[in-house]
Amino acid sequence: MAGRLRTIRFIGLLAIAVTCFTPAVQKMASTPTEVNLVSGDTVAVPTDDTHTSNSSSTHFSTQTASSTLTVTSTSPGDTDIFGKYFGMIPWKTHVHAEPAARVIVGGQAVGIRIQSHGPVVVGFRRLTDGSSPCASAHMQVGDRIVSINHQHIETAADLQQALRKQAQAVHLTVVRGNSVKEIQVSFKDPGVHQLGLYVRDRTIGVGTLTFYDPLHHTFGALGHLITDADTGKPVVGRGGLYPAAITGLQPGAAGSPGEKRGTFSSASTPLGHIDVNTPYGVFGSMLQPPARTSVPGVIDVALPEQVHVGPAKLYTVVHGQQVEAFDVQIDNVARQPSPATKSMIVRVTDPRLLHQTGGIIQGMSGSPLVQDNRLIGAVTHVFVSDPTRGYAVYAMWMLKQTEHLTDNTSSSSVTFIHRRNYAV
Repeated sequence: MAGRLRTIRFIGLLAIAVTCFTPAVQKMASTPTEVNLVSGDTVAVPTDDTHTSNSSSTHFSTQTASSTLTVTSTSPGDTDIFGKYFGMIPWKTHVHAEPAARVIVGGQAVGIRIQSHGPVVVGFRRLTDGSSPCASAHMQVGDRIVSINHQHIETAADLQQALRKQAQAVHLTVVRGNSVKEIQVSFKDPGVHQLGLYVRDRTIGVGTLTFYDPLHHTFGALGHLITDADTGKPVVGRGGLYPAAITGLQPGAAGSPGEKRGTFSSASTPLGHIDVNTPYGVFGSMLQPPARTSVPGVIDVALPEQVHVGPAKLYTVVHGQQVEAFDVQIDNVARQPSPATKSMIVRVTDPRLLHQTGGIIQGMSGSPLVQDNRLIGAVTHVFVSDPTRGYAVYAMWMLKQTEHLTDNTSSSSVTFIHRRNYAV
């Protein structure tokens, strides 16, 4: 009896396993529950052609052929497509269409200058008596000083000037992470108004422009957060974007990331104004489209679902200010329903770029990636162990960061070329 039950159980499991590999079941399993597309795009949904229906919508048109339902979006909107497999198993696919976003592809080398909202503590120093008043008051590296005795300050020069007017003690307001701290600092010598700090109030470097949105006059660059080299904290502030030139290259090798060497002048007219520094790059306003574009006109920004494994083009500058196109391969894509970093893995395959740089190097951060005539993303990081490969972020996630910007028309891969500390 027990043997018969085991045989029946085995036959049942075998039948289930075989059924799972039948075309009908495979098709049912491949039917998506949600599809995202842009206006004008078409998507094919596998269905059971004898039991298919869809909800009425003025935003979409549908056509059934060869057990596939083809859905075309005519305008932004939502609809549900539903039916029953085998006449009894219900299924439903939600289709969302959003307006097509079109941008001018970048690739230009850009200089970045961000002025922090208040000087940032990058270290402590000992005064002639061996003390550091701020260290004794338990200040920390990374603290951002925003006021002294309730007087607002923006720069290291503001802090130095305010200190000259103070008495035997000062009251500092600092931002530490997401909190605000009030700190009382006393001076041993009333005639010496020094805090025993090294502070920095600006960050300057060279990176790559990713896109320019001509409709909203906004831009995106870098593809990742700018952090202070000494504190590791995000740089909080605003600044300018300037035309830059690449003057030299340090090729990368396994265990030793390479870099672009660049130069720019912050005294020149800025290309744009940086409003925010986010995990997806720096974003702001730009009145005019960038010069020296390699991709003519505007192209669509790809939805994450439209990005796939396969060949693509990377646009960047390796000499002077000339944007060039190089062959790359998208090796892996992450399915991210909401904005996140490390969206895909990209591998350099172009012999020219491999010869000149060894692959991805610092300063390429923000270099745009184009696939199927769509902007799909931007290079963000290089693999230290393999400089031919690195991470990229979806362009759509970058574009979404510009939605809340003010229209002002009325290892990371940024190469920092200047950091100045002030003693206070």
